[in-house]
Amino acid sequence: MAASSALRMVVGSTGVSLLVSHDNGIKALKSWQIAKSEQGFQAVESEIRGIFGSEPLLNWQYKTKTCVLSSPDSTLVPRRLFEPENLAQYFKLLLQPELERSYGFEKLVTFDCYLVWAAETSLVQLCGAYFSSDRFIHLGGPLLNAYHQWAPTDNFGIFANLRGQKVQIAVFERRNLVFFNTFDFLQSADLLYFILLVYKQFGLNPLGIPLTISGTLVEDSEIFRLLIRYVRIIQFSRLPEVPRLPKNAKDLPEHYWLEIVSV
Repeated sequence: MAASSALRMVVGSTGVSLLVSHDNGIKALKSWQIAKSEQGFQAVESEIRGIFGSEPLLNWQYKTKTCVLSSPDSTLVPRRLFEPENLAQYFKLLLQPELERSYGFEKLVTFDCYLVWAAETSLVQLCGAYFSSDRFIHLGGPLLNAYHQWAPTDNFGIFANLRGQKVQIAVFERRNLVFFNTFDFLQSADLLYFILLVYKQFGLNPLGIPLTISGTLVEDSEIFRLLIRYVRIIQFSRLPEVPRLPKNAKDLPEHYWLEIVSV
């Protein structure tokens, strides 16, 4: 069965997610979260190598294999301004020069732009041992396409995806993408600050414009209880129309799996 199946993985310093599908059905779904990941991939590389080395599903042969890089360093470039030969220049003022990085890009047709990403070369090399480089994509693309489906046609829509101590925030105005960025946070108050900052930047009332959340956040948490004090309407994202999740995946809420299912 594996030879006619598809493997997808989301890999980054905050953890790893894995999905195996066959005949449009999800046969396996797993996730490993890594705490204290704010120091980047090098600080957690041995732990992620351990996940790769101990997971038997990675030893199978698949029809297709896709690696989704969860790197915080990405930017959107309008199509008319995009220069594929100058990828590093888009990050010249943003990244610390002491880390060796690899660069890539992908066209986001829906938004008439390119998503340009940078990732630590050690992360790319690790993934390259299991995936062909032409099957690398960045997590931002699937997330933005999923959010675009749910963004309101007559108002603003604000979306936040949490992976460990990182949050990706996207803002749509009448389904037009107007903001996308990734932030690191150490405390719940830091996350609240970044979310309210986005509301303020666009002159939006957090008591009137809902916040849609996906990823590693549950209602019974300090973060959620703090957010709900300042943002009146918090809703969790839905999954696209997909077959039922495996039984072992139901221990976690549906919105937890948006990243890997949307690829």
